[in-house]
Amino acid sequence: MAIGELIFTKSITNSSLTLTSADGVTRISILCTSSTAGTVQGTGIVGGTTSGAMNIAENTSVTIGTDSGYPIASLTITAPSGCTLEITGSIG
Repeated sequence: MAIGELIFTKSITNSSLTLTSADGVTRISILCTSSTAGTVQGTGIVGGTTSGAMNIAENTSVTIGTDSGYPIASLTITAPSGCTLEITGSIG
């Protein structure tokens, strides 16, 4: 067991990264560094409305986290062809 939080870093292009609760990620930040937008999509349902993909445009960042300390249950980050997303996350 590590003392403190572990930090995850990854750059993705033309690929996807899917987080599950087993990954232990409690906070993640995504920055788009290209003119082609990427997307992030959760799986939660609020008031009967299902989650949909959210665009992350060039020079835009999104941070998603839990205040409870529980890991993010399910989240998919997608960088289509021509898109680069820089991802950092806190584990634990």
